[in-house]
Amino acid sequence: MATKKKTVPASKAGAKSNKPAPKTAKAPAKVLAKAPAKAARPARPGKPAGKGAGKAAGKPAKPAKAPVRLAYKLDSRINLRKDVAWRMIEGEAVIVTPADSMMHSLNEVGTRIWQLLDGKRTIRDVASTLAAEFEVEGSRAESDTLWFVECLAKKGLVETN
Repeated sequence: MATKKKTVPASKAGAKSNKPAPKTAKAPAKVLAKAPAKAARPARPGKPAGKGAGKAAGKPAKPAKAPVRLAYKLDSRINLRKDVAWRMIEGEAVIVTPADSMMHSLNEVGTRIWQLLDGKRTIRDVASTLAAEFEVEGSRAESDTLWFVECLAKKGLVETN
């Protein structure tokens, strides 16, 4: 495969000739050399030494946040929000969130849940339909359906009756 030589105008190259630019420009040795490693700080009394030590300026570390759990129960009835745009494309639901115009594509099971969320069925009803159609245990279908509905709600795609 032939490569095309790139010419740089003299005004940009800083020269008065119109010679082809080199294939790769080498950076000065100073730029390529690694910066010297920083010396580790000594540990303060009561504080662990190592990476991140001293960054909190003496403040205690914040505990990890627990995942936020929405108040959906298996007897909740869920509707698709009316302002959410969605279409079926090649057997999968493609949804656009109204707040940020993000596009979400659902797999086969997610698409089936989306189709069953009509406000008439409870989450338990949807899960039992999935358990029968996809041959999974009822308890697994219930927990997965509840989790998925909560994900949809966090994205603002569904609402309760």
